[in-house]
Order: sequence, then C-alpha cells, then structure tokens
Amino acid sequence: MSLIKKVPSYVWALLFGALLILFIRQSVYYQTIFVLCAIYSIAVSGLDILFGYSGQIALGHAMFYASGAYTSAILTVNFGWDPWLAMLAGVVVTIILAAIVAIPASNLVHQFLALLTIAAGNMMHVFLCKATNVTNAMKGIRQIPKLSIFGYELRSKFAFAIFAFIMLVIFLFIKQRIVKSSSGRAFMAIRENTVAAGGMGINVRKYKIMAFVISAVFASVAGSMYAHFISFISPEGFSNTTSTLLMTMLLFGGMGNPVGPVFGASIIAILNESLQSFSTYKTLIYGALIMVSVLFMPRGCYGVGQDLIAWVKHTVRKRGKKNAEN
Repeated sequence: MSLIKKVPSYVWALLFGALLILFIRQSVYYQTIFVLCAIYSIAVSGLDILFGYSGQIALGHAMFYASGAYTSAILTVNFGWDPWLAMLAGVVVTIILAAIVAIPASNLVHQFLALLTIAAGNMMHVFLCKATNVTNAMKGIRQIPKLSIFGYELRSKFAFAIFAFIMLVIFLFIKQRIVKSSSGRAFMAIRENTVAAGGMGINVRKYKIMAFVISAVFASVAGSMYAHFISFISPEGFSNTTSTLLMTMLLFGGMGNPVGPVFGASIIAILNESLQSFSTYKTLIYGALIMVSVLFMPRGCYGVGQDLIAWVKHTVRKRGKKNAEN
C-alpha cells in the first residue's frame, strides 16, 4: 500500500489513460469524448491551483479559455501562423490578460473577488460578441487548421486523442511540480490564513498574482487545443455557463489534490455531452451539482472516495481484531 501511495498521480494517469485509449480505438464518438475530458481536465487542474491551493475563487475563468482559443484561431486563420506559434502567442496574451485581472484581484477576497472575476468574464464575452472585425462576432471562426507534430497532421480524432492524453500527463506533472515547490507551499499557506502567511514573510500579493497567471496559462492551452480540435469557435462556447461548468467540475471532483479535478472534469464532461438536448437547463443542472457538492460532498468525489477507503480499512481491521480475539 505504501508503494502505491508513492507512485505519482501522473503515472497513474498514464496507465489509466493508456487503457482508455485502447478502449476508444474503434469509436470516433468515444475518441471525441476522451479529447474533451482531457482538455477540460487541463483547464480545471489550472483552476485548482488558483482556487484549491491558493484559495482564490474565480467565476469567470472562461475568459482565459477564450483568450487562448481565439488568439490561436485568429493568428492561424487570418494570418497563416503555424498553430504551435499561435498557441504560444495565446499563452502570452493570456498571461498579460491574467496579470491585468490579477493585480487588482490580489487585494480582494471572497465575494468581492468572485464578483470581479464574473465581471471580467462578462467583459470578455461581450468583446467576443461585438468585435466583429476581430472575432467575427456570433458567426465565429471556421476552418481552424489542425495541429501537426513533426509534419504529421493530427487530422483523425484518435491521433488527437493520443496528443491530448500526452498533454494532460505533461500538465499534471507540471502541476505536481508546482504544488510540491516552495511556491506551492506559499499558495497553501495563503489559502489557510492570509494574515499568518504574510506574517511568515510570504509576499502574499506576489503569490496570488502568480497563482492567477499559472491557472490562466493552463486554461489558455486547453482553449487552444479545443479550437484546433473542433476547428470552429464562437462566443457561445465561452460564456458564463462555461465558467460555471469549470467550477462545477472542480467542486464535484474535489479541490486541492491531483485526482479530483481530472475525475470531476471527466464525469461532468460526459454528463455535459449527454445533456445536449437539455441545453436550456444546463446552468440549472450545474447549479444543482454545485449545491450538492458544497452541502453533501465538501471535499468532492475525491474526499468521498477517501472516506470510503478509510471506512473499509477500519471495518476490515475491526473484523480481523474480532476474529483474533475469538
């Protein structure tokens, strides 16, 4: 058991993902779901760094998801950039945008921070809807080119599924390195008690901004991957509903751990695809899931799983002790 605990989460993700890839090999539909799960997992893992580890609530995270997607789409479609350079440019644009939001946000807490992020997300959505010359407004951007690796274009969904899986493992690895670093410890200290963290010599403002920017980079890359996978984007996919979806995934899976965000993103992504015919009620359903998670699963599915494992261990140990006495 101790050996299992020592195995990093990205190694388990590698093994589990390899099995899933073998399972989805013959189904284009399952390949599409797998890619969406991987993309959402990257975005939600970044949100976990911001909310789960540094304690900053963000309800407008779709703006960073959108900045990566739109920057990459505009540069490749309108200016003929290489998709990889466009994705990198998307990261740069997102870092600047995140810094603009994070600097004033670092002085806010709780509901005030949430309101600021909601306002920023709404401003981004309005810009996407109104800036016809830049974003093509509600018509969206079509024929976004596919990614290619060493000259091999990821045209098939199965090829993109393998790529998305590799990217997920890389970002899980990066996340764990951040969490285990001195910066990660500073994030957690700020989450527990901002005043105490400042008293310990931690530059609270600096690390809050850092967490915001790192989280935004994760979302930016996920957004760019989404744009190049679907080959079409429009403002509808980057509204407050998307921000709510990302938060629902995080709360449902569980914050402050490597497994919860991936599990929550995967389950909700599958549910999201299953509810396409109920698009009018999606926000209501996400709200209900958030309420259930907060009221009955404060540590998410990951916490429920831990409690279940602890209960099983306790039961087995108790029965073993009872049998030994008899």
